[in-house]
Amino acid sequence: MKQLFSALTAGAIVLMLGACSKSDYADKYADPSKISAASCDKLMTGVFFTGKTYTTPEYWRTFTFDFYLLGRCAQTVGFVNSTGRYAGGGEGYINDRWNHFYYTLAQYRLLEHTYNNLPDTEKPEYEIFRVLAQIFIYEQLDEILALFGDVPFSKAGYLNISGDVKTAYPSYDKDEALYEMMLNDLAAINTMLDGYQLPVRAKKLPEQDYINKGDLTKWRKYANSLRLRMAMRLADNGALTAKAQAILKEMLDDPAKYPVVDSNDENILIEADNSTDDFKVIGSSNVGIQGIESWSGLMNRASKAMIDALQNDDPRLEVIYDPNSDGSYVGIDTHDGETTQTNSLERPAKEGGIFYSAIDTSTFSRNPRFPGLLLSAAEVAFIKAEAFQKGYAQGSAKDAFVDAVKRSVDYYYRLNATGTYRKPIQAPSEADITAFAEQRWDAYPTKEQAIGTQKWLHFSLIDIIEAWNEVRRTGIPELYFQPDDGSPAYPNVFQRLRYPLDERTNNPEHYAKELAKDSYYRKLFWAKP
Repeated sequence: MKQLFSALTAGAIVLMLGACSKSDYADKYADPSKISAASCDKLMTGVFFTGKTYTTPEYWRTFTFDFYLLGRCAQTVGFVNSTGRYAGGGEGYINDRWNHFYYTLAQYRLLEHTYNNLPDTEKPEYEIFRVLAQIFIYEQLDEILALFGDVPFSKAGYLNISGDVKTAYPSYDKDEALYEMMLNDLAAINTMLDGYQLPVRAKKLPEQDYINKGDLTKWRKYANSLRLRMAMRLADNGALTAKAQAILKEMLDDPAKYPVVDSNDENILIEADNSTDDFKVIGSSNVGIQGIESWSGLMNRASKAMIDALQNDDPRLEVIYDPNSDGSYVGIDTHDGETTQTNSLERPAKEGGIFYSAIDTSTFSRNPRFPGLLLSAAEVAFIKAEAFQKGYAQGSAKDAFVDAVKRSVDYYYRLNATGTYRKPIQAPSEADITAFAEQRWDAYPTKEQAIGTQKWLHFSLIDIIEAWNEVRRTGIPELYFQPDDGSPAYPNVFQRLRYPLDERTNNPEHYAKELAKDSYYRKLFWAKP
């Protein structure tokens, strides 16, 4: 294994920064191990790279976490009602997701430390590297908060700097306090980036920034769109509703001051790069997200909830799923028993062949260009639609909804067009997409159901954690889960994840204060009661 960043500073970052052999990451982004001292630009890239496993579509993330655990909770992935179905791959994979965040945070703390110890005259030259890494860390912290609730943050990640094991057991921060901190800091970042000009010493930013290639307008839109996502999550329930609603109004009433991601050309994503070992879509055969096709269909079948919500006239249907052997689109029904589901899943060719639709191979599982999506224009437009519909800001909910659905359809066809396994499917005309979007606006009993269902469909297989977040936040769509009577530890689908074994073992004093509320079935403060 080739160790990246191994000489950032003496003894620093010894946790987890290995990359595959033959990696040419260092050729593309200057390798800090080649220099005698860490620098802010290299450390910013180190933060992005350390967070790579859960921001790019690697096999590990896809197989162990997104599809096998969260996809079942969100019901964007079909699954069989077998015993233990709500446990996913087990606590070890939850443990990995937790630890991975803290590895990334430790890298960010080193960047903070390096920046803070610069002479005051040099700080303005390097501040941009710390700020962009902060946006990235906040996106990851937002995800961790949505998974667990209260977590250690303000005092976490400093061991490699202090070297003091006695003080290396951080206390927990309240999730409300961390959300409020991020909402305030992201506002300050927007102000800073407004008209910001790169200093001379920061001219290497495009070389070191593989997310937005040094485009500070995109970074500003990323920060604002992330703030908008958080504000909408907090706007309906919990202690921060007034603040969140005020932020939605402030931002959406003044788009010039708060620019957001407005087109699919501005989507915040990490592109696949199959000329390297570090940025290709990694699968068992290195040609796509092969984790989706693992275990003979147990990972890549459609859910009935998704098929029903898409309906036969949705233009996204044929680029999200492959039809079954009968040419129909059928998903696994959670109302059915395990035997019925398994028999249908294993239907032999002489009885009709494949019964359940599979996730589209060309768009997803065998697409070597599939990116790591962090935030999309469609999501932002759905947030606008909901805010306008609920009166949190002034604007046309219908217009924003139609824009959101159009952007979603366009994005899925763009994904399909990057695939090489089959000839891309011709995208529908803009007029047809608009007509479809307008029809969907009137197709639901309430406008909240229209917005919530279509937003969940958009996230579906490209941002599974946000699909689960939306289900918990709004209760839309209403999903059915059979109780798992054979699994006392996981009888029902989760409301949050428990703190993992490493945290319970290694931070016992502070974990003890969280023990009473550490349940898979405790709703987080922003979730629908």
